[in-house]
Amino acid sequence: MIRMEHVSKSFGAIRALDDVSMKIPQAAITILAGPDGAGKSTLAKILVGLAHRDSGSILLDSRDIGTDYGPITAISGYMPERFSLYPDLTVNENLNFFADIHQVPPRRREEMKERLLEKTGMLPFKNRRASALSGGMKQKLALSVILLASPQLIILDEPTTGVDPLSRIEFFAIIEDLKREGRTILISTPYLDEAEKGDHIVFIKKGRVLRQESIDELKRNFPARLFRIRPEDNPLAALERWHESGSAGGALFLRGQYLRYLQESPEQGLPAIPMREVTEQEPTLEDIYIYYERHAD
Repeated sequence: MIRMEHVSKSFGAIRALDDVSMKIPQAAITILAGPDGAGKSTLAKILVGLAHRDSGSILLDSRDIGTDYGPITAISGYMPERFSLYPDLTVNENLNFFADIHQVPPRRREEMKERLLEKTGMLPFKNRRASALSGGMKQKLALSVILLASPQLIILDEPTTGVDPLSRIEFFAIIEDLKREGRTILISTPYLDEAEKGDHIVFIKKGRVLRQESIDELKRNFPARLFRIRPEDNPLAALERWHESGSAGGALFLRGQYLRYLQESPEQGLPAIPMREVTEQEPTLEDIYIYYERHAD
């Protein structure tokens, strides 16, 4: 297991990370979730030594690594947010180039390339230049490249940004396979719908950890109740009417053709608006993030 304890990082007057303590459980998918500018990329870079922390500790199996990142880099593969491979090389040539860097023996190289290309569905495109790949294919190629070194720790910085929905589903199917192989995976993302695919989550905002817990425990221990409300008339008009009434307590917000209401205490009751249907629901990670974000300010 990897832990960060009281890690801070500033860029001039900007406090990118502020006393961050978090854990990355072994053989599980940990999601680092938060909006743009929350500090997700800085945290990922600090973990692999691409950025230096101002203070705090990083522990690998309870041992403080100090300034020696060798033990972590030896077991990790890092994929940055932006595609960083060679666009003028083909898929196969990129894999060969990075196999040379990782000193993968020739026989093992061919076996690994075949297996990785088949796993990611990239085998039919192995002779296509990287510049001609779709966004989803580029991310699959980047993942294949870091897997050449057989890392036990995989750190993916916003891997599905700009990727179409089908490719996002395919990408996470590959991630699930890697978890079943016993890999430890950290994924940063601003998308809370795909964060549901993780095992453990760390909410971060403005460089500070809002909450971290297993996703199952987070939902089970959520302190508020959530209701799905279909109002009698237009949902937006119902929401405006509720705001104008000055009703106190809870949080009512619009989702598609219905309203969602977070009831923070039993005394609050439901909103005083005409309702066609009311159903209590399990909170999503988006609901939970909104709740803890509001209470952090």
